[in-house]
Amino acid sequence: MGFGTRTATLLALLGAGVLASSPRVARAQDREVDAERLFREGQKLLEERRFGEACPKFEAAYNKDHSLGTLINLAFCHKEQGAIWYAWLEFREAEVKATELNRPDRRDFAKQRLAELEKLLPKVVIDNPHKLVLTDVLVEDRKVWEAERGAVFAAEAGQRRFIFKARGKKNGELLVNIAKGEKVQHVTVPDMGEGSDEPPKTETPGDAPKSEPPPAGAEPSNGSTQRTIGWVAIGVGGVAAILGSIEGISTLNSPCSGGKTCSPDDKSSGNTSATISDIAFVVAGLGVVGGIALIATAPSSSASPASGSSSSSSSSRDRRRPHDTVTVTPKLGLGWASLSGTF
Repeated sequence: MGFGTRTATLLALLGAGVLASSPRVARAQDREVDAERLFREGQKLLEERRFGEACPKFEAAYNKDHSLGTLINLAFCHKEQGAIWYAWLEFREAEVKATELNRPDRRDFAKQRLAELEKLLPKVVIDNPHKLVLTDVLVEDRKVWEAERGAVFAAEAGQRRFIFKARGKKNGELLVNIAKGEKVQHVTVPDMGEGSDEPPKTETPGDAPKSEPPPAGAEPSNGSTQRTIGWVAIGVGGVAAILGSIEGISTLNSPCSGGKTCSPDDKSSGNTSATISDIAFVVAGLGVVGGIALIATAPSSSASPASGSSSSSSSSRDRRRPHDTVTVTPKLGLGWASLSGTF
């Protein structure tokens, strides 16, 4: 196989790897763009006090980006709409997430709203006499954050459907009449049979992976992992460029350069150096370009701090402005490599 053919084959294989990962990056971009659009539409409707239209926009945006700022806007929208219990649930979730993300400003904002809403709702606590390892407590199919740990929570008065989930157990279900009043009502976890009601997890090829709750200490959807991978790829590309330069210089200084007559060993050594140099520059180019693409397409930080005011902009998300972009072009050649760009 000739030198040019080997290079073309290698380039095609490495290029195929980059292209194989591009659909997932594109799907992530699409979700981020959709979330941004839905969020902005929700903000406009909220400013117009069209709560019945605004709240579904924020909810759809939150399902895509799991942004803390979007969640707080959704809770505020439900509060203004009069959906008090939904607002309480969402502010409670926001309080938990803000604590995990070390955002005391947003945690305090959510706690203030919770205190206001709790005056309007009955209180409930879960009793777990059998010490089951509860994983979730749902009321009317809505997760109540930390209810499984015995935290007191708010609920709407009336007959409510409770679902309990525990490790190694079938889901338990109760219909409970929640009474109005300031006294905390106790709900006992029912007997739960052995087994599991959780369906097996399956993925359809080509489907985007479902978003998971953000890990503690990291803002959701901030793209930090993708950016880290991008910088690693650029670093690998830089190392490959240095190696390619060294081998390229070795090729130019070989006894066989310039059509000189040389021994078979020298000729073989020169060909090997040329091949290594060529491969190194291909890897360098793909690493730099791929790394830049990953960094450029990584989601921006999700949310700006919420203030104590009740305006719709009090907890709007931080978004990268159109002019905050970087365009970088790798330039490669035998024995040299550089980058040029605009900022």
